[in-house]
Amino acid sequence: MFNHVLLASLLLVPSMSAIAGDGGVVLKIANVNATRGQTVAVPVGAETFDLIGGFGFNAMPVGLTVEEVLFNGPIFSNGWEGWDNAPSDNARVDAACIFTEDQVAPGDHPLVGLVIEVPEFLDPGTVIPILLANVQFFNYDSTIPTLEALDGSITVFRTADLNGNGVVDSADLGLMIAAWGAAKKSAIADLNGDGSINGLDLGRLLDRWATEG
Repeated sequence: MFNHVLLASLLLVPSMSAIAGDGGVVLKIANVNATRGQTVAVPVGAETFDLIGGFGFNAMPVGLTVEEVLFNGPIFSNGWEGWDNAPSDNARVDAACIFTEDQVAPGDHPLVGLVIEVPEFLDPGTVIPILLANVQFFNYDSTIPTLEALDGSITVFRTADLNGNGVVDSADLGLMIAAWGAAKKSAIADLNGDGSINGLDLGRLLDRWATEG
């Protein structure tokens, strides 16, 4: 078992040099969609070949702020949480997995969620990069695996509640079908702002079905 103090100190080690091991780790921020004005929890996950011992990284949503870090992955099922400095535009997240009951089998697992507010004024189609930096990862047996870090993003959409009644439903679907094809500059059904109302917009509408949009 990892020692808590040892892990906390290891997370400060800047080197990510690989040592012996059959596989590595991919630490990745998800690519998600969001409506203008929406607050989203962007998942950060890890694809591992071994049990997770600890990890640390900086997450930077360009031009925005990480308002909160949710330690909501399965390795935190015991109620244990890590450390973070949110709210911050350069959020540092560290965690050490010190309880055997928190361990999950190697695989592709969520670790934490980054809570980010998307401004209402952003143009549809805007892509907000979320950058990773200063990434560390440690297996439960204290080895340091090879590591690949993948940045993520938020793509901004107009609301799919086209008639503004508070829910995405068949009325909004009818409005989108009626506006199908080339979009006017102000067309509300052009959810991704690409100048055309097509299957991409329909997919977003269906994804937001029965929500506020």
